[in-house]
Amino acid sequence: MGFAERYMKHRSSFDNEFEKEWEKGRLQRELSAQLIELRLSLGLNQSQFAKIIGVKQPYLSRLENGNENISIQTLQDIARKAGASVKIDLTLKEPVTS
Repeated sequence: MGFAERYMKHRSSFDNEFEKEWEKGRLQRELSAQLIELRLSLGLNQSQFAKIIGVKQPYLSRLENGNENISIQTLQDIARKAGASVKIDLTLKEPVTS
């Protein structure tokens, strides 16, 4: 378990709202980490990667820091230009009752 997860568990033990807010940002953190992993696996710095995927470096930085929302279309364009693909998985946590 990494530092972020340990912090979330600690903070949630005395702040009931924190875990809810933390969960809201989970997908953004996962996407940011995956973009960084993709760039690093290509052996590129932000400027080099930004040039390849056709965005400005400050925008890429905001994406990697989780400070910028991204559309699915833009994400697909970035993945295609980087030689990657996008997979989205919607999973029902609990059956919906009517």
